[in-house]
Amino acid sequence: MINRKIEAILFDFDGTIADTSEDMVGCLNILLKNHSKEDVDIRKAKNFISKGAAGLINFAFPKIPDEEKKLYISEYLEIYKNNLYIKTKLFSGIEELILSIIKKQYKWGIVTNKPSFLVNPIIEKINFTYSPNCVVAGDTLSVKKPNPEPLIHAAKIIGCDPSLCAYVGDDIRDITAANSAGMISIAALYGFIEDLQQVKEWGSDYMINKPLDLESLLV
Repeated sequence: MINRKIEAILFDFDGTIADTSEDMVGCLNILLKNHSKEDVDIRKAKNFISKGAAGLINFAFPKIPDEEKKLYISEYLEIYKNNLYIKTKLFSGIEELILSIIKKQYKWGIVTNKPSFLVNPIIEKINFTYSPNCVVAGDTLSVKKPNPEPLIHAAKIIGCDPSLCAYVGDDIRDITAANSAGMISIAALYGFIEDLQQVKEWGSDYMINKPLDLESLLV
């Protein structure tokens, strides 16, 4: 159980709320095909999703110049924009977890580095039974995680002191941002993580193996 009172749960999106791996890696493979390159294995590529389009491009094209990478990122985003909700789905237990959060009268929200033109359409298509109280995207502010400001901004939107919020994410940047914002930090081990042993070094307050594990931490 979380050792202090909280009023809100905030979540990262990719790898925490939604399994976007098949669509994101599928679009990477479309890009690779366009450039006569071999497909990448989703099991390997999904570990770079939390680093966004740049992370996927760095994985697939590690030795090309930075300027060329920028062009590939732009091309990838255009492909993904048109294919962002084909196989994407909520992680098992997320819907039940959100219902539990609502029943316990917590607020909930999403803070992601994914730009708004990508994340908002997906959220709209998911059509949550209980909509998030806030969505802070990667372009909402001029800074992104690991900077704590997006999390602090989310707390302001929902009218909650950051110290009364918990933040759940599957990347070290999520935990760094939460800790810097003074929030309870929770590492989602079920997300897009290459080496689970490294998570112990992130400095999170708690770790969960599946979404519904969070229920046992809530009062």
